[in-house]
Amino acid sequence: MTKKAVSVYMAATCSMVIVAPGRLVCGIIFAVEIFLLMLFGILFKALMKKLKLHKLMQFCMLLFVVYFTLIFKNLLILFMPEIALQMGFLLFLPTISTFTTVFLMDKTDSTLKETFIKDFPLTFLFAGYILLFSLIRDIFGYGTISLPGAGRHIEIVIFNHPGISVMSFIATIPGALILTSLLLSLYLHLEKKYHILIKAGE
Repeated sequence: MTKKAVSVYMAATCSMVIVAPGRLVCGIIFAVEIFLLMLFGILFKALMKKLKLHKLMQFCMLLFVVYFTLIFKNLLILFMPEIALQMGFLLFLPTISTFTTVFLMDKTDSTLKETFIKDFPLTFLFAGYILLFSLIRDIFGYGTISLPGAGRHIEIVIFNHPGISVMSFIATIPGALILTSLLLSLYLHLEKKYHILIKAGE
């Protein structure tokens, strides 16, 4: 994934978690979807290269990620209908961002091994950000930690939430927008420090 693609994907990830319900269980679903999209998308792209279908690459990749998302959504409806109803069309947001950044913007001819080494650590970064963001919103917004369960989600109560309060603001979209700004500022600060340390090491 190119540096430009990483920036675009990070922005798309932030957009996803802002509009998604402020529950950890939704963040887990997003993280699993992104991980599986990347895994099977990279394998499918390698297969297309092996078959030398370069001219049909983008079209076939688009069909693949869309159909994969439909299968994923139907499985979610089967096992967790409540969460599937809450998330709805939001399940297609990782599909769009993954296709445009990883499979459309990335023009490199890397081998399968090189692609995994280059892209998979970033997948864990994006998934980790989604989980952290959703966890913060869940705890401070609702006073709970919500986890996937059979046919429904499980709520672990951390503290008795007082209802509408200053903390509940974080579960709203404006609150999520402010939280995103804070986390992005922290991420950019740490990234800058990291590059400074790398240059100092050279």
